[in-house]
Amino acid sequence: MSHLTLEAVPTSFGNLKPVGHVLIALPDAASEEAFVAALQEAGISAEQISRITPREPVEELGEQIDKASGASGFGYEIVLMKRYLKLARQGCSWLLVKVDAAEDAQRIGELARRHEAASAVHYRTFVEEDLLP
Repeated sequence: MSHLTLEAVPTSFGNLKPVGHVLIALPDAASEEAFVAALQEAGISAEQISRITPREPVEELGEQIDKASGASGFGYEIVLMKRYLKLARQGCSWLLVKVDAAEDAQRIGELARRHEAASAVHYRTFVEEDLLP
């Protein structure tokens, strides 16, 4: 498993846009550890999993929202970033999981639901898919 900062996560127009990944927010570090174990049991390799360790989640997300393009305000990306800011303020832990197919993202979404994740979003080229109801 690797460690990333929010600054290292790909963006588009100043918004988070890690295409080909699922971004998951978990309530705390213990939930994160249990979820990582479940991912690995489900066949997701450690190389596919990155822990996002922002220097200051609220500060970094706030900066990204402030720097986002005016055009981004019309898309779902800015809505997601504002959700992430709220979750960061609540102290959530973050994982970014590389997926090769939509089926993999759906499996991760099911695991996220069972592990009571606060958010799980699959980033595709043109659309972001919320994996939790």
